[in-house]
Amino acid sequence: MSIAKMNKVTIIGTKDKQEKIIKDIMKKGFIQVDNNSNLAYDEEYKDIFNKVDNNQEIALLNNKKVQVEKAINIINRVNKLKKPFFYSKPNYVELTENEADSLYKEAEQIINFQNEISKLEWDCVDFENRKQELIPWKSLDISADLMSLKHIKIILGKVSINYQLEQIELALSREVNKYSINLVNKDKQFTYIVIITNEENENLARRVLKAYDFSEENVIDKEKTIVQKINDIDIEIRKIENKIENLTKKIIPDKLSKFENLYDYLSNQKELKIVENNIVTTKNTFYLEGWIPAGIKIKNDKTYIIKYREPEENENYPVYVKNSKFVTPFQSITNMYSVPNRNELDPNPIMTIFFIIFFGMMLSDAGYGIILTLFAAFIVKKAKYKKGEGSLMKLLIPCGISTIFWGLLFGSFFGDLIKITPIINPLIDVMQLMGLSLLLGIIHMYIGMFMKAIELVKEKKIFSAIFDVGLWYITLTGTFLLVIPIIAGDIGVWSVIGKYLAIVGMIGLVLTQGRTKKGIFGKLIGGIGGLYNITSYFADVLSYSRLMALCLSTGVIAQVGNLLAKMVNPVFGVLIALIVHAINIANSALGSYVHTSRLQYVEFFGKFYEGGGTEFQPLKCKNKYTNIEEEF
Repeated sequence: MSIAKMNKVTIIGTKDKQEKIIKDIMKKGFIQVDNNSNLAYDEEYKDIFNKVDNNQEIALLNNKKVQVEKAINIINRVNKLKKPFFYSKPNYVELTENEADSLYKEAEQIINFQNEISKLEWDCVDFENRKQELIPWKSLDISADLMSLKHIKIILGKVSINYQLEQIELALSREVNKYSINLVNKDKQFTYIVIITNEENENLARRVLKAYDFSEENVIDKEKTIVQKINDIDIEIRKIENKIENLTKKIIPDKLSKFENLYDYLSNQKELKIVENNIVTTKNTFYLEGWIPAGIKIKNDKTYIIKYREPEENENYPVYVKNSKFVTPFQSITNMYSVPNRNELDPNPIMTIFFIIFFGMMLSDAGYGIILTLFAAFIVKKAKYKKGEGSLMKLLIPCGISTIFWGLLFGSFFGDLIKITPIINPLIDVMQLMGLSLLLGIIHMYIGMFMKAIELVKEKKIFSAIFDVGLWYITLTGTFLLVIPIIAGDIGVWSVIGKYLAIVGMIGLVLTQGRTKKGIFGKLIGGIGGLYNITSYFADVLSYSRLMALCLSTGVIAQVGNLLAKMVNPVFGVLIALIVHAINIANSALGSYVHTSRLQYVEFFGKFYEGGGTEFQPLKCKNKYTNIEEEF
């Protein structure tokens, strides 16, 4: 397939139908709406058009979305709900404004319940802390009346466990005439003590205790004992727990699906308001411009005017790459590099073929390929991805099949677990494997150069195609034919042909690569400098040796895992084999994905691909929790 042609679309309708028309466009999902709000400031149109300012409404809708999602999370957490991995989203239900407002109030009520629960939980924590402060003094039986005596002073408090009671008592005996010190309790951190003295010695006692980081505590109540206070706290905690339980019962999941639908409704309303910000209006009408793939026509029910036109020369428009279902998942690989621009060839079909070949050759184990293929196919079937979703899983299916092919070719099935007679043994036929890797690389590069030649011809630059691509074909082919005998032995007359091809090609490059320079000397220097680029071509070819390297690493690690498994008893052997193969398939699959992508980006795209296009992003419903059928 190719980069689709685009048409400019203009829609004019009455303001009373504006929201309905835009929502209809969102549901269809095949128009990218332009921002033409600048028309409201244009000298020619500013007296005709007005700009809509929905920023406050957008902010309000965004805040409502946050609140509704908060309510959803509360319901899920309180009721310990978790959606299945392969969850089928319910269909989206359009809401009226009144229905949305009513549901939002219920969502706010859920949040209020949770806020009240949180406050009660903090109160419970506070009571629990107060209880913990009292528990060490539980055995103390001193009335408040005794504490209030004028001539007897009772000091309660705690010191670090690092200080001995005898040590404190000795210090008191040196400074205080009349006192009594008693141990009340001990825990891992503190020693709880009570000191009884008279009014005259109180300050002396406090000064001595200060040296031991004494922390005084006021735990005596005039009306209740410490045990009674602890019991009262327990009663309060139980009351709070009952309130929390009653509030929690009100957070039920029966409205969860409606709140999820409400969230998507608010998301769509927000998108609607953003679009309205980008269009202009008159007193009674609205004016909208955008882009639509050529060939797609909107069914007009005569409630608005719609016009189509082809893009003008040099007019910027978004790029829509239209490919088969087989190629489409691989577009994500290209888009990570850059979206194609509208004037160049779509690289995806060719890139897809080589991505599959290279990935399979790098992973190169039939057992791993079977697991990868079945796993990806299972996910794709269960997840029921919509168009444009699940690209990674979809592309792993053909990559897994390619892995099976290369694994059988190399005789690898979970390493050497099952003996298969290889056509090429990577551990023995190393030079053949290297030659195959470099040959695939040369083919890959040559196709990239051919695509560059096609683009130059399309631009009517015939001589550039001959000089900048054709001469490089001749030079590189001749050079490769000269190098092959050094590595693989005599190839007969082909090395002679290669010599003459290389000479002709190099002379041609020296004479043509500096053709844009001024003067004969400048052209000659430019030509010699252009010939130096042959080193980058050789570097690119050698880069394909990674095909061999990853192939070998996958197979060797798999065989080492099998060898380790045989060295221990069967139970541990199976466990070791499972662990090693699991790590190997994950690591090697990731490495194959990364290095295959790298070969596309640098060695292939570098020959012809410019990118820099703007991806076609049609206005559509961005639903998180529900499903909506789009026509596009």
